[in-house]
Amino acid sequence: MPLVRIDIMEGRPPEKIRELHERVAALVAEILEAPIERVRTYITQFPPQAWGIGGVPADIARGDEVAARAAAAGRDDPA
Repeated sequence: MPLVRIDIMEGRPPEKIRELHERVAALVAEILEAPIERVRTYITQFPPQAWGIGGVPADIARGDEVAARAAAAGRDDPA
């Protein structure tokens, strides 16, 4: 049973996550000639402040000032 694990930064809409599950599973099934029902996908989403890019949290490295301010204030949502 193939298992594919994908780590991504959060912030994508649910329909994109569903599409990622579907398309990755279909591709793995095709390449490995395995039944798609046997393919497992696991997607982990991390907040930008949990990613590091060159030693700097991604929310800062990307210039994501709103998320950076929310993280500095100890809030998860930037609103």
